[in-house]
Amino acid sequence: MKHTRKCLTTAFMILICLFAFTGCGQKKVTAYQSYVKNLLDVNYKGDYTNYVKQNKGNETDALALYQDCLSNLANQLITHYNLNTNQSVEVNQTFTTVAAAIYNDARYEVSESYKENGDYYVDVTIYPLAILDQSYDEIIAYIEAFNKDVDDGVYNDVKKEEYDKKFANGIASILSSHTEKPQYKDPVVIKALINDDGEYYSISSDSLKEIDQAMIATETADATEADTSKE
Repeated sequence: MKHTRKCLTTAFMILICLFAFTGCGQKKVTAYQSYVKNLLDVNYKGDYTNYVKQNKGNETDALALYQDCLSNLANQLITHYNLNTNQSVEVNQTFTTVAAAIYNDARYEVSESYKENGDYYVDVTIYPLAILDQSYDEIIAYIEAFNKDVDDGVYNDVKKEEYDKKFANGIASILSSHTEKPQYKDPVVIKALINDDGEYYSISSDSLKEIDQAMIATETADATEADTSKE
């Protein structure tokens, strides 16, 4: 398999399944701000407290959004490291746990809303997680060492399922270790559009996609293609 450079773009469909909430009794300038912040807390932190309390969200739906968000990042990581052929329920669970640890480090700020040309916006400042660059050298070294063991016959008597699991778990372990001291890229500001029909409002799906794309920085290490496993 090949280790390739790819942008981690979590599928944004899990973010557009949103509820539009009434803003009665709240000033739009702060209502939109709170709504977007609460929604991001659900998707990236699994924190639905304010989402339920302030936006009348459903706890079950909030948890489902969070789990979908983790699942999508897990699949993106699996694809990024070309582990698709090694994929199993156990590997998926392992990378879902890694995804939770990564997103627990997510940093973002939401401004009060403002109006331009009849539309309302909030500025979402994202501090992109540099987890891919942080772990790059260590993962490349791990891949090279693993492949050497393969060449040396270390895994000749190991079943394919165990071999695949061991390789994937090694990468997952490295990623997890770098979540303990997260690093960030320069902040990115997303101008997020709020759709409001006068009764209900919600953040636009395009804005959510931009936010999601900015959450984890694209790998910038000088990565040439390298074998990630031996067939």
